[in-house]
Parts: sequence; structure tokens; C-alpha cells
Amino acid sequence: MIQLDDKNPNERLGAFLARVRESQGLSVEDLSLKTKISVSILQKIEASDWKAFPVEAYVRSYLNSLSAKLGLDSKAVLKIYSDETGSNYAVRDMEPLMRNIAPITEEEKAPRSKAVPIAIAILAVLLFVGLHFMTKFEASSEAKANPPAAVVSEETPEMNQDMPEGAEVVPLDSIKEEKSERVTQAVVDKAMKKSENLPASATIFISASSKKDSVPATVPVSDNGRTKIELVGSGEMRSWVGIKRDEDDDEFVKEANIATVDNKLVYTSTGTLYIVIGEPRAIGKMYLNGVETPIPESKFGRVVRFSVYDGRVLQ
Repeated sequence: MIQLDDKNPNERLGAFLARVRESQGLSVEDLSLKTKISVSILQKIEASDWKAFPVEAYVRSYLNSLSAKLGLDSKAVLKIYSDETGSNYAVRDMEPLMRNIAPITEEEKAPRSKAVPIAIAILAVLLFVGLHFMTKFEASSEAKANPPAAVVSEETPEMNQDMPEGAEVVPLDSIKEEKSERVTQAVVDKAMKKSENLPASATIFISASSKKDSVPATVPVSDNGRTKIELVGSGEMRSWVGIKRDEDDDEFVKEANIATVDNKLVYTSTGTLYIVIGEPRAIGKMYLNGVETPIPESKFGRVVRFSVYDGRVLQ
């Protein structure tokens, strides 16, 4: 059986994975059945067509699944992927292998002009604002042209569109459609007045992640270290959600596609959980131990990452 030691220095990762598959007498279709990853996705991976995957988390999930089925070290495979693509995603267990890091030269220590960084920062802000309005306009146009269906079967092909194939599809739940409500100034004033009587550690949040939200309760409910998390789709767009035990884990203990208001992910566990949401606008509500809790804001792009423990979001 071919192992990672047999990889040629100039061989692309995709070509190597194809060679390992063939050495085990597997066709692309056979491997697709084993991993639940579509043939088209496998063909792109074996062609090292990494640009075909807009979200790196999806690629890393696929490579984890392939490594497990082909008997390869997943961390070593991810390290090869990072080196090949120039990814800045560090595999922490591989860090001790770094050697001979060149010291900073005097030229690099010398102060540089601030004009160029300031200009870059201004351009980045303008680009972000432009992309924000374009995304909002496109989402509005798509919603008008293709309103979400009231009920979508789990086997409906549209459910997996733009979703990472091989991830688990959430079974439909009997979620009742709520009446659309808006948060008025009177509600905000009432919430702020109520917060004056709460302990110093309590906070009132007005969630804007869904048009169906009013004023969610925000005092966490403890369950002796146990957390039940529920993520309910907003119906505005599609998203992929993954849950790990720890941020450094390579495999997800729960994955789901959230596509419509009829979709929700429910997971209960003791200990800390690390949550990854591909597009937070697709999530209408989040409940921790039955308490509606706002989703933390994204600091980098559209992907939101945060940890929860004992019914509360960890800072």
C-alpha cells in the first residue's frame, strides 16, 4: 500500500491521492460511495483544482475524509495541502517540525513609511463596503426571483446546492412558521429599563440576525457543564455548520446544511464545543439550553467561529 513516504517531491497532492486510490484498486465511483463525496468533487481534488472550492474549511473536511478512507495521516495530508496552496491555516501539531527560521534583518527592522499601509487600509474599507452592498443587492434579487419553498424534502437536489457534498443533511423538523415582527423603539426602551434591575453580569441583546426575532432572553441556563445547541434556518440563504470538540480537532462531530426555515441543527454534549458557521445570515435563531442567544459577529469574512460551554458563549 502506498504511504506518504512514497510521495514524489514534485508530485501534486491531488495526483498523489489518485495514485493511492488506484493502488488500492478503487475507482473514483468506489471512493465516492465510501466517503459520500460526489465524483465531481473527487475529480477536482485529484486534479489539485483548489480554486474550485471557495471555502477552505470544505476542502480540509474532504481531505480528512479521504485520508481516513485511504489509510493516510490526515494531519500530514493537510500540511502538504497548506504548503501547496500557501494557506496560512496552521496545523499546530506540525509546528515543532519548523527549523532554521531566519532572524529578522536590520533592514526589516527599519521603520517604513505609513503612507502605503494607510492607502491599503482605505482601499480595503472601500472594497468591503462595495462588496457588502453588492451582496445585499444580489441576495435581495435572488430572494425575489426564487422564494424559498414552504417544505423541502431531505432528498431534494436543490437542498445541497452550494453545500459541501459529503456533509450531513439535516432532517426536516416540524418548525411552525412564526409571524413576522419588528423590534420597535418601545421594545428596546423596555428592554433597557429591564436591564437596570438585572445583575451586573447580565446583558440585554437585541438580535438583528432574523426578521422574526423580538427580544431574546440572555441569562444563560447552566446544566452542570452540558450544552444543548439549536441552530434554526432563517430561509434567507444557505449555510454549512460544523461542530468540533475543540478548535484544534481535524474532524467535525456534527455537520449540517442549513438551507430553509424548515432546517435546524440540534446537538447536545458535555464539555466545550467549537462552532463554525459558514454564513451566519442563514441562521435565524440560536438556542443554548433553551435560551435564545445572539450569534457572535464575524471578525474575519463571512465565517463565524466561537466556543460554547454550559449553555453560554465563551469570550
